[in-house]
Amino acid sequence: MSQYWNPEEAVRAHGAATRADRPERRQVELAGQAINDDGGNFWVRVVNLSYDGCMVVCEEPIRPGQTFKLSVLGRGGIDVEVVWADAGKAGLRFAKPSEAASARTPRAAERLDLVAEISLRRPGRPSFQVRICDISTHGCRCEFVDRPAEGEKVVVKLEGLEPLAASTRWVDPPLTGVKFDRPIHPAVFDLLMIRLGSN
Repeated sequence: MSQYWNPEEAVRAHGAATRADRPERRQVELAGQAINDDGGNFWVRVVNLSYDGCMVVCEEPIRPGQTFKLSVLGRGGIDVEVVWADAGKAGLRFAKPSEAASARTPRAAERLDLVAEISLRRPGRPSFQVRICDISTHGCRCEFVDRPAEGEKVVVKLEGLEPLAASTRWVDPPLTGVKFDRPIHPAVFDLLMIRLGSN
């Protein structure tokens, strides 16, 4: 992970995270540990997620540019970098998965069985709830009552994250395969699965 920290980027990120007109995010509540390179650790609470990182609350001092591993419920460490820190809160950016790691772990496209409801919107129509049967970082399989066309654009809303643009890849009533336009970061996906109760 790069040790480089861009102060201008940190100012922009902090401003975006704290501005008054920022869309409200649903709270998440996940206990975790920050593990430093020297093996020292301290407790943090993950309080929201985005596709590239998260916000944590902790009592230990954290400084912008600091890097460590974030571990939630013993699910392994996620490399993070502190983008901004203020009054016991900090914005963390997840490291991009390396090509070597992607080659070793094809789980980037592994689908996990999950029965849950998500909010979905088709262009020009109101949002509605659909049941998903499985999910991966790249898409999900869900049940539609009103069958969409193959290739139709949709907007998926997973609890705790901002809306995600997607499109239908196949239709086999009552199921439809949906592909996200932008894959979910594996670290965000892991935290989301913990929150949604996937095994």
